[in-house]
Amino acid sequence: MTQRLVPLLRPSQSMAPQRRNRSRFVPGVAIGIAALASLVPFAYLVIVSLRPSSQDGGSLWAELFSSVPIGQYMLNSALVSIGSAVIVVVVSALAGFGFAKLPYPGSKAAFAVVVAGISVPVATTILPNYLNLSHVGGVGSYWGPILMYAAGATPFSTILMANFFRSLPDELVESGIADGAGYGRVFTEIMLPLSMPALVTIGVLAFLGAWNDLLIGLLFLPDPDMRTISVGIASLESVRSSNLDLVLTGSLLSAIPPIAAFIAFQRYLVSGITAGISK
Repeated sequence: MTQRLVPLLRPSQSMAPQRRNRSRFVPGVAIGIAALASLVPFAYLVIVSLRPSSQDGGSLWAELFSSVPIGQYMLNSALVSIGSAVIVVVVSALAGFGFAKLPYPGSKAAFAVVVAGISVPVATTILPNYLNLSHVGGVGSYWGPILMYAAGATPFSTILMANFFRSLPDELVESGIADGAGYGRVFTEIMLPLSMPALVTIGVLAFLGAWNDLLIGLLFLPDPDMRTISVGIASLESVRSSNLDLVLTGSLLSAIPPIAAFIAFQRYLVSGITAGISK
């Protein structure tokens, strides 16, 4: 009887590796298609940027830099994006630590308000913020859009940091307090080093959001010399309305810093977002 059962078990056992391979093949194909769909537009931009200029037959890159102060636009975007990212990281880390490890009466209600802030579209706040900041010199100054970008990214970043800090044992804080370190030293010497993946994640996301934005930069920085790269690329249509290749070349240049930031910090991004949404 045993000898008859053994052959019957072998086919099902041999099918198990095939099923596992099939289950891995389908997601792999889907990921490959998604990756290809993402790379095709970027590859097209690279091909276009290598074409000769329609104006004088020279390089499109040379025409781009001669048409607009593209270097100044890049510096303006870097200033605004890095400034807003720094504010987001500092505020979100402090707020997240407070919500996660220092509960106080009404902290749950305050955290609910932060969560509700995610549902508020940025476009609905631009007009009142524009009017308010125009009275205090925020329009036409770099700090105006910096605050706007930071305010828009802080709610999500605070939630991510609070969830990350909740995933850390409370004993870390308790042991530090017992040793006389105080909450300030516990935060800076224990919690911040452990939260580096989450900090890098919110910093990169805040940087990318500010770098790629067009509307806030267009409204709050009306001076042509203070334009961000997104606004500067949009202005190319009025400078060379018939040369679409020039606009696409500028778009490629604008995409390089975000891609470089993502590649440089990709190992932190996955772990940071996973830890921030795990609870």
